[in-house]
Amino acid sequence: MKVTLTELEDAAKALKVTVTYEDLKTSKGGSCRVMETRRIIINKHLLANEKINILARELGRFDLTGLDLSDRVRNKIQQESDQAAETLKMSA
Repeated sequence: MKVTLTELEDAAKALKVTVTYEDLKTSKGGSCRVMETRRIIINKHLLANEKINILARELGRFDLTGLDLSDRVRNKIQQESDQAAETLKMSA
């Protein structure tokens, strides 16, 4: 069974991270901090699986210790985080 966007959004909510879907012209999305608010912004025009991959990747930047996540969700976050790290390593 695949991980859903809702499951990842719930994980973000548990971390007190605001997730928004916006009309990004040149970006797929990413995470940032505005004052004390942590945010993940995702291009609303992406396909659902792309949104899932980006949200999982960005959640991998946070400390998930103590968060009640299913193994599927935790594994998806780890998978996308590892893939992003590998991509960075290859481009360096």
